[in-house]
Amino acid sequence: MGLLQRIRSTASSWARSSRFRPRRILAALCLACACALIVWTLTPNRAGTAIVVATTDLAPGAELRSQDLGLADFPPELVPDKSFTSIAEVTGRHSSAGLSKGSPLTSSIVLDQQALPEGSDSLLMPIRLADDASAALLQPGQRIRLFSSLPDGGSEVVVEKVTIARLVDKPEGIAAESGQLVSVILSAEDAGRVAEFAGLPISFAILPN
Repeated sequence: MGLLQRIRSTASSWARSSRFRPRRILAALCLACACALIVWTLTPNRAGTAIVVATTDLAPGAELRSQDLGLADFPPELVPDKSFTSIAEVTGRHSSAGLSKGSPLTSSIVLDQQALPEGSDSLLMPIRLADDASAALLQPGQRIRLFSSLPDGGSEVVVEKVTIARLVDKPEGIAAESGQLVSVILSAEDAGRVAEFAGLPISFAILPN
């Protein structure tokens, strides 16, 4: 009888442990899933958006060549508005402002080549106008006369007539330069004349149509 009772006792214990074992396994699986969910939630999303950037320093008006451009991944929340995602889209166009290495290219920095008629000998040139308030009166297509204030007083006509091609959007932030940047259509001779006044404030007068 003693042996029989032992067998019955062992079988009863095995049955009870068998009933609890699936519950323990299920609890362990739930705990593992919860841990995995927490890790996934806390892990930052490292997937970025590839946009076009300058791979070298570029001067204002520089031609954008494929060897001077590259793609860089930016976090989605830091991608500038109207940025480019294809190097081919901007190759052959010109910058409206100086770019440092690593700077993203946006539509406000790349001049619109459609502003020049096909076969035209004219040039597109970026010019920074000194007076922001007055520049708010300008629109693409207007003709203006450019003046410069001289260091020893007085002013001088820089160019008799240029045509506004585009007003370049001003970047936000404390690092933004003062004055309104515009791209203008002018001759090669007038472009050389404007270059002589680099670093001096440029003002303008709107010409009648």
